[in-house]
Amino acid sequence: GDRLGTINEHMAHTPPRIAVIHDWLTANGGAERVLECMLHCVPDADLFTLIDTGECLPPPLRARHRIFTSRLQKLPFALRHYRRLAPLMPGAIEALDLRAYDLVLSSSWAFAHGVITPERCAHLAYVHSPMRWAWDMQDEYLDRAGLRGMLGRLARWQLARLRRWDVQAAQRPDMLVANSAFVAQRIQDCWHRPASVIYPPVSIPQTLPQATPHGAWVSVSRLVPYKRVDLWVKAFALLPEHRLLIAGDGPQRAELQAMAPPNVQFLGRITDREITGLLAGARGFLQASKEDFGIAVLEAQGCGTPVLAYGVGGAQETVRGLDQPQPTGMLFESLDPESAAQAVIAFEHHTFMRQDCRLNAERFSPARFRSELVTAVNTLGFELAPPA
Repeated sequence: GDRLGTINEHMAHTPPRIAVIHDWLTANGGAERVLECMLHCVPDADLFTLIDTGECLPPPLRARHRIFTSRLQKLPFALRHYRRLAPLMPGAIEALDLRAYDLVLSSSWAFAHGVITPERCAHLAYVHSPMRWAWDMQDEYLDRAGLRGMLGRLARWQLARLRRWDVQAAQRPDMLVANSAFVAQRIQDCWHRPASVIYPPVSIPQTLPQATPHGAWVSVSRLVPYKRVDLWVKAFALLPEHRLLIAGDGPQRAELQAMAPPNVQFLGRITDREITGLLAGARGFLQASKEDFGIAVLEAQGCGTPVLAYGVGGAQETVRGLDQPQPTGMLFESLDPESAAQAVIAFEHHTFMRQDCRLNAERFSPARFRSELVTAVNTLGFELAPPA
């Protein structure tokens, strides 16, 4: 109340100076697509990030926005091994100097929401997820890292300390915005604060693409363990009459290829245009990971392709299941190869309309994201113009 009143009084006399905070710029993923759309709403903002490899974001955005990095940027090997610097990141994000700004927008799946702002500065935190490795996926991350015994106990102690910081840091923003209702519930469970929901922007072809059906199932994913592409490789070993095409690359690729049956083909990294053609001609799109939102599921629907997805997390909000009118796919519940194979067979007994898939994806347009974000910011006492 008093804090926002001070902000509003200050803003009545001067245009806002705006900073955008992003955890790190090391890869072009879903969070970076959201960041691009966010920067479109605030074209004069400065951009702060913990680590920047210089390879993310389109050159026009880099030319338009000043980019500032944290003190971690100067550490040896920081650009290659930045994840190992996680214990230093809370202090580094708190040390960012934001005294010159009136409005901060953070894009956070780890630390960015924890920035410390001056008293007269408003802070809206757009939260992709509370950090998974410190909360509900702690055991999975520790097992994957092979941390047991003394090292495991030390890691658990560090994660407990990080969770305490995370809860404290999450009380700082004036407004929390989640990227899905699933994440809003996680924010409530972890941080004990409510969050509104603004779905991420999803870019789809301007018109429903026409493609020659190739009849194969498709997975487009980074090949890392939590994406659970291994489930589909094992499931299609039980479905020799069905074809699976896997686009994407990652550290798990060699392992997956070694176990793959002849009806599973790996395409590696392909262009966006090739992905569009691949999706448009597919029998269906596959997702087995528990996603906070899951942009790829909607990109597939934007190409008119129905989805078979694990029914936990964001997929419940992005796929219209068989229990809804104009269904755009199916959700399944059990992550074992036999159940996944049965879901594929069951899926093929249903007919999904390409136009229904397309219309569902259109609900998540970049224009809708920009409009809703500006509206949320303006509830804090600003008058940002609606972006073009």
